Amino acid sequence: MAQKGLKIVEVEAGSVAERAGLEPGDEILTINGYPVVDELALQFRLAEESFKICIRKSNGKEKAFRIVLSEPALGVQVEDFRTCTCNNACIFCFVDQLPPNVRPTLRVKDDDYRLSFLHGNYVTLTNAFDKELDRIIEHRLSPLYVSVHATDPELRTRMLGRKKTDDLAGKLKKLIRGGIRIHAQIVLMPKINDGPNLENTVFDLYKLHPGIQSVAVVPLGVSAHGTIKDRFAPVTPSFSKALIRQAAPWQEQFRNEIGTTFVYLADEFYIQSRAELPATEHYDDFAQIEDGIGMVRSFLDDFDAAIRRRRRSLAGLKGTVATGRLFFPTLSRCMERLNTKLGSSIRVCEVKNRFMGRGITVAGLLAGIDFLKAMKGVDLGEFLIIPQETLSRIDGILMDDLSPADLSQQLAVPVYPSGRTVQNFFDLLFKIGRQSDICN
Repeated sequence: MAQKGLKIVEVEAGSVAERAGLEPGDEILTINGYPVVDELALQFRLAEESFKICIRKSNGKEKAFRIVLSEPALGVQVEDFRTCTCNNACIFCFVDQLPPNVRPTLRVKDDDYRLSFLHGNYVTLTNAFDKELDRIIEHRLSPLYVSVHATDPELRTRMLGRKKTDDLAGKLKKLIRGGIRIHAQIVLMPKINDGPNLENTVFDLYKLHPGIQSVAVVPLGVSAHGTIKDRFAPVTPSFSKALIRQAAPWQEQFRNEIGTTFVYLADEFYIQSRAELPATEHYDDFAQIEDGIGMVRSFLDDFDAAIRRRRRSLAGLKGTVATGRLFFPTLSRCMERLNTKLGSSIRVCEVKNRFMGRGITVAGLLAGIDFLKAMKGVDLGEFLIIPQETLSRIDGILMDDLSPADLSQQLAVPVYPSGRTVQNFFDLLFKIGRQSDICN
């Protein structure tokens, strides 16, 4: 069987690749004798200024020649790699809790170390064996984000729905010895991996510091779909309070010993229990902010800074900002400050998650139908802003395949994504204000 190559889909005009005669449809087979299986391997092998490349032309003929990189990039776009999917049957799997009419891409159960390195996706490493671990180390794919859940082999096996234990400890140690840094995640399930099990897991991971750089503890998500809601207890305010009390002495110990908090609790635990959010310093470098760790604290800090800088008025600007139940109280307080200082009349609307179920309170899992139902009969003013995180990064649609344009058509007002940062949000408000000719 002929060796599979990495197909070139586009060649930049005037690039090194074009001058070397590379064309769309060509396959890159090897660089300096090493197989090139995906874009990450290509970028790693292109670290040399001069290299021998072997390609297969679209007519099937192979050609080898030397390329000298006179520019930082070769100038090719290659095919996307096929995502490695999950071989587990996790008892808490959120994909299994999705409604039947979600967009198809959400049903892909990825468990790919390349996506972990590129995008911060969490992987279990159950499908990573010596060959994959060696490649991670050789290509320096660091940091990685690893779903641990429990370090007790039997408990982890049960949670992942596997028949046999996997050598997670051995894999972590091998990666760490190879210079890979890891951020770990624990999905916390009441009466399953909490209490003493959680303590054992945290301190087992602490022994691997600084290879393990941080541990994120996030709550079990329970939707209205699937069987998980019938089999497992949800995270409650009282559970969250007890967890915060349990973790506090560990966090103090870690700060005294290594200078960081090391184990971080998701914002949802603090909000559910009505506890005060930790200070900015608690989150160190916010390494796991995409997992809901310190996201609210970061937002508040950025909001404070942005509103202090603003001198222009938004007087006369009237509209609506929508968010989920979890973030609603925080955003409401922020918008009260903004309205008072800048003279706007922007209301905050709490959107209940009917698509996934009332137990899902984060903004990022709201669907288009949720916004439509929440806004029915509401005076939205001149516009509606929805959370950026509700939209797919690839095609900009919501969980149920609706787009902001679809919402705009049905609600009869412009609908805007909020932007990924507080600065984006403020820029959007002033842009809307200029369009309305109200800013001064």
